[in-house]
Amino acid sequence: MTFCSGCGHQIHETATACPQCGAVQPTAKREITPAAQGTLWFPVLALVCGLIPMLSIGAAKQWTHDEVLGACMFAIAAMVLGGIGLARQKRGRGMSIAGMVLGVLGLLAAIGTQV
Repeated sequence: MTFCSGCGHQIHETATACPQCGAVQPTAKREITPAAQGTLWFPVLALVCGLIPMLSIGAAKQWTHDEVLGACMFAIAAMVLGGIGLARQKRGRGMSIAGMVLGVLGLLAAIGTQV
């Protein structure tokens, strides 16, 4: 518990205004801990899902329909997970961007094998 800067009434430390007098309370700057910045699950998954279609490009000269579909699914998953990682987290932005780029390249490669 802390005290109001206006009237001295005891208030909760997270209160933005005093319930007694209505004075706005100064907020202390809090450090953002690594746990509050988010985990690296989305960026890592985006990177892995983006790498799978890219690594399978040289595996076969002519892909079957199922292989193209699988590569497209992994590429789309990489783009979605990378976008979520960019939107929600501060950590792992580079991995999220790399996963999205690899997802786009993997999708183009998978579509290009059917032409």
